[in-house]
Amino acid sequence: MRPPAPSRSLLPPLGLALALAGCAHPPTGRWYPLADQLCAGRVCYQVGRLGEGWRIAHVEGTAVGFYSARVGGVIEANATCRDDADPAPLKALTHQLLIGYTERRMLAQETVPLAAREALHSVVAARLDGVPIVLDLYVLKKNGCVFDLSFVAPPETRALGAADFARFVAGFVDETHAT
Repeated sequence: MRPPAPSRSLLPPLGLALALAGCAHPPTGRWYPLADQLCAGRVCYQVGRLGEGWRIAHVEGTAVGFYSARVGGVIEANATCRDDADPAPLKALTHQLLIGYTERRMLAQETVPLAAREALHSVVAARLDGVPIVLDLYVLKKNGCVFDLSFVAPPETRALGAADFARFVAGFVDETHAT
């Protein structure tokens, strides 16, 4: 089984419009696998170590994505940064991640602490091109950036990657330099 196209096709870019308006980072990010860290310009963050079977699918700008054939899912971290802080509330930013999905049904949503900030954690059942999936999303704002951590998988295999995603999120540390 071939991995799907890079996860940006699974998760529409949170800040495409924001990126076009002028991000404060170069287009090329660098992934440091020994540190589980991505750095691009002033943006630098670390995530928790994924388990066996997760392979890097892409590194692009401030995003890094991983694919697991066993799970049939994608785990991704992304940062969208601007010189002026995004005033949109976390619920609106989460809604932007769901653009393009149909038959969306919120399974759970709660505010949780993450990286010394308030994050919105949402679990959503939806369809992408008619195929049922479950999205597990964390969205937070810090240092002039919006960070989103996501896990997208078919409902029947989601449980196989849930512990990996929990570690991925628990290990999130933002080292971005505020503007």
